[in-house]
Amino acid sequence: MNRFHSYIVELEAEGLMEKTVTGSDGAEYIITKLGDRVYTLSTAQILPVGQYRPSTRVAVYDRFLNTFEWMGEALPDAFKEAVLEGIADGVAEFEFQGISYSMALARNKYTITRMESEYSGDLPGDGFITAVEGSLNGEDFKFEGKTYRVTDTGSGSFNVSEIGGVSEALIASTYVFNAFDVPREFSVEFRVNALFAIHGENEFTADGASYTVVTRGGDLFITDGSGNDVAELGIYSIRRYSGQDTLSIEFKETARLVFEEMQRSNSITAEFVFAIHEIDDSGNFLYNEDGSPKYADAEITVTRKHTGEFVMTCEQITYLIDIYGPPGREHLFGTDADGMDILARMMYGGRVSLMVGFVVVFLEIVLGVIMGGISGFFGGWVDTLIMRIVDVFYCIPTYPILIILGALFDKMKMDPYQRLQWMMITLGLLGWATVARLVRGQILSLREQEFMIAQEATGMRTRRRIFRHLVPNVMPQLIVVATMGVGSVIIYESTLSFLGLGVKHPFATWGTMIHSVTSSVESMIKYTYIWIPVGLLICLTVIAFNFTGDGLRDAFDPKMKR
Repeated sequence: MNRFHSYIVELEAEGLMEKTVTGSDGAEYIITKLGDRVYTLSTAQILPVGQYRPSTRVAVYDRFLNTFEWMGEALPDAFKEAVLEGIADGVAEFEFQGISYSMALARNKYTITRMESEYSGDLPGDGFITAVEGSLNGEDFKFEGKTYRVTDTGSGSFNVSEIGGVSEALIASTYVFNAFDVPREFSVEFRVNALFAIHGENEFTADGASYTVVTRGGDLFITDGSGNDVAELGIYSIRRYSGQDTLSIEFKETARLVFEEMQRSNSITAEFVFAIHEIDDSGNFLYNEDGSPKYADAEITVTRKHTGEFVMTCEQITYLIDIYGPPGREHLFGTDADGMDILARMMYGGRVSLMVGFVVVFLEIVLGVIMGGISGFFGGWVDTLIMRIVDVFYCIPTYPILIILGALFDKMKMDPYQRLQWMMITLGLLGWATVARLVRGQILSLREQEFMIAQEATGMRTRRRIFRHLVPNVMPQLIVVATMGVGSVIIYESTLSFLGLGVKHPFATWGTMIHSVTSSVESMIKYTYIWIPVGLLICLTVIAFNFTGDGLRDAFDPKMKR
């Protein structure tokens, strides 16, 4: 399209209605001006017909060196013998295979020239070669109703081609389609057929409907079959900054008059008043009781750029939410970047962080007790197998696995709640090995003590021995591990969310709240009222669970009841 625009500029500069050019791809293009502001780009089909060679030099013979220098393809040895015989006989011309050649001596060298023209290829009829010879200057010629072109190859020969049918490839115009009913997009079929109709029959069909191009007051309009205006063909593209065509025809017409006046007076800035749609304190459009839009006059400033563009600005009040609001009466801990209350998010984030801690610890305890209990109670090859599995889980690098999963979830654009579920499952599966080893060690120790041997001697069933004597004696250690684990998991989740690998915004957790203000050191200093309360909550929660664990251990330990 950029090359097409350059061709149009050249066409207008030369004052032509049609111009033929050769593109960078070697193809021939025809630019045609259909009328004011409408142009077409057509391609012509070129069909090779033959090749014409006029009288031309074929070789140079050096009589001292007895060598031939060929201008093109070397001729056979019989041609060399004919040349040497002609030189020996002292003749200026000779014949070879029915073609006449001349020889001219200059500085001990003979120049051999073919005196007759040669044509190879299809011969459309008698007199065609004569027509070709008359068009060696590059002009097209007609023969028997067809158009031909002769092109110099630069090597002493000419290519003869037939110019076939012309097909229109592109149509361009400086007209802009301004819709009466906005927003509206016109199809490609509508635009193309409308441009052809401007300087044609003024009527066209598109998308199954009929339209007419009419002139009114020097401006062009497109009407539908009922005579209603559909679009105006303007010379200014007036759009919003977003590129949307949602401005009314009345606004565009007013702006066009301002542009033209600025150009006449060579002004840089201008102002005009136009009624725009009113908005309320929340930024919503206002409507009358009958549902029609409510308008109010606004002052619009137009600035003319050196690029020829016109920028229109209008001062309007934009109502924003209270972002990064400091602590106050309405928001005790202030607001964040989204205008959300910090205290409310801390309370909700605490629920999520505690849920993560409890669910992960529950998974660790269940898996650890099952695997550790089976290993310690039965021993033998079962114990060996389970402990090797535990060793494998000990060797798994937790953080690299979580980093990989975080990148995978980001690529999948996973929902924040599903991401949280997968994170809890992953942390639970990676943390049960410690509980399993602790339970195994306790059961191995308790299994060999006197009270367990006495219970086995009395014939007590295995299930009763496990749940009546072994599990209560392991419970104090499990409680300590669980309570310490809840605090550790909360710190784990907060760290992952702080690094952007865990729960994602806007889902609230304590880690994501701290992460929201860590973009720079300045942000952390400026918004201390956001991350310091959250950090204190994490510390207090972890300390509280540690104290709770110590108290529960003392309460459930059978040895403390003696």
